[in-house]
Amino acid sequence: MRYFTRRRRPNVLRGLATGITAGIAATLIMDQFQKISTAGQKAVEKQIRLASHESAEAIERDQQQKEQLAQQQEDSTEIVARKIAEIAGKQLPPEEKKRAGQAVHYAFGTLMGAVYGVTAELVPEVTTGGGTAYGTLLFLAAHEVAVPAFQLSPAPTDTPPRDHLQHWAAHVVYGGSLELIRSLLRRLM
Repeated sequence: MRYFTRRRRPNVLRGLATGITAGIAATLIMDQFQKISTAGQKAVEKQIRLASHESAEAIERDQQQKEQLAQQQEDSTEIVARKIAEIAGKQLPPEEKKRAGQAVHYAFGTLMGAVYGVTAELVPEVTTGGGTAYGTLLFLAAHEVAVPAFQLSPAPTDTPPRDHLQHWAAHVVYGGSLELIRSLLRRLM
């Protein structure tokens, strides 16, 4: 018995709507993945140091210092948010910087979701790998090339390999989530 899948005609508006919605959700999932992987990395580092007979107090103190230093540094989305505020003639207060950076991150994730949704309608091959190829492409183009080129982050050669892997994995999670949610929404429409 042969099964035929019903192929719908491309619809740019449907692609835009599903892409925007999936982009927001995939960005949220990516954020959660990054939080979990960062916590896991911190726990592994602690266990390795405990196995080397370092004191738990010294390890905790070092981890707190790293966290404080990381909070003081602007990440790429916070730099973009600050520059947008400056262009608008405003000063971004330090207590709003993290939230503004998150807004930039979600806006970019939503925009990339919209691009993906429309492209998937017109060129279905973009969904290859369940969206993970798109996530990898986004990682390479944005995170590894554009962000350092615009001096929003250090050069890739100045970043530890495990950070590259963690960010790549987060983008793969983004792409996979994006395609899963987009395809589910498309079936409902």
